[in-house]
Amino acid sequence: MTDNTRYWIWLSQALGYCNAKHKYLFSLYSDISTLYEGGETEFRFCGVFSQSEINRLCRTDISEADRIMEKCKGLGFSIFSIDDPLYPDSLRSIEDPPAVIYVQGNLPDVDNLNTISIIGTRKATVYGVRTAFELGANLSREGFVVVSGGALGIDCAAHRGVLQEGGVTLCVLGCGIDYDYLRENKSMRQAITEKGALISEYPPGTPSSTRNFPQRNRIISALSKGLVVVEAPKASGSMITVGFALAQNKDIFAVMGNVDSPYSEGSNALIKDGATPVTSYKDIAEFYLGVGYDIKPSRRYEDKVISSVPTKLKNSTDTTKKDNSPLPTHKSSLSLSDSERLIYYTIGNSPVHVDSIAEQSALPVHQVLRILSVLEMNDLITDIGGRNYVIK
Repeated sequence: MTDNTRYWIWLSQALGYCNAKHKYLFSLYSDISTLYEGGETEFRFCGVFSQSEINRLCRTDISEADRIMEKCKGLGFSIFSIDDPLYPDSLRSIEDPPAVIYVQGNLPDVDNLNTISIIGTRKATVYGVRTAFELGANLSREGFVVVSGGALGIDCAAHRGVLQEGGVTLCVLGCGIDYDYLRENKSMRQAITEKGALISEYPPGTPSSTRNFPQRNRIISALSKGLVVVEAPKASGSMITVGFALAQNKDIFAVMGNVDSPYSEGSNALIKDGATPVTSYKDIAEFYLGVGYDIKPSRRYEDKVISSVPTKLKNSTDTTKKDNSPLPTHKSSLSLSDSERLIYYTIGNSPVHVDSIAEQSALPVHQVLRILSVLEMNDLITDIGGRNYVIK
């Protein structure tokens, strides 16, 4: 936080978010307080603002910025304004950087680290979830910082893969950090802050909205050297993020998906248009670390190509204990929905509680319970008591 942070907060409150004028004003004023102290005369003299913007600047009281700063202090959130030396250069360099970002946790030096965004559809298939999980885990093990948006589907799977390895992941939110967005993922977000960070340009208390999420996508791509699209329909928020990444001159990767799946239409089209195809995390690691880099021996995840057959997802809160039990034997050729398959492959030989299943699958508990009943009726799993399940 700098001496001028309150003025940058005031400016973002007056002008709104995702505004290119923040960057222009940063280049125009070495001390942004000059703009505030100059009042309406300075607002007009600088030649930047429309009349409606001048009116909003005049109406916006700086006490609101002070209130936001006090609330962040109470919540333990950090605030980085665009003039802060710790504000990432990669974010400052885009066309419309946030005037301030709010951070819970530990913001790494993203400008000097290998950072990669992993994104995709919320309505991911089992293959997509499995792939995102493995990419997050393996890239984290190779030292990458993984960035995503904390949404259901691909985002959560990537975050959880990183957490499984005890790595660093950044979650960029389209709401205030304290807002109860996707309550079932609260424990995941808390785990992220232990080594990584939750990031938002929206102050505490800001609810999620359909407008916020496309805006936050430019931050996801800005914080990364490259962007990996795992699964995405042609018309989706992921493709909006790709647009931002292209404008920011980022590397674009895409996982090759089923040609019959609507959830892979966007990612497959990206490959056709020149994106680097991904069949293994090594495709990404070699891109940045060079062919023949020193590959660390895998602890939990396969080093071979991404498999379309999902295996058990580990408990995301267990980052140290190794599982030496025999691999679970799941039945194949099952007539299950994507959600049912996801739950089925979350359960293995060792008992797993319904709360853990809900956490790993990122599905509401009531939906998980319904699916567990279906799997039990199909003689695929067994309740051994206390809502703990194993496969048959």
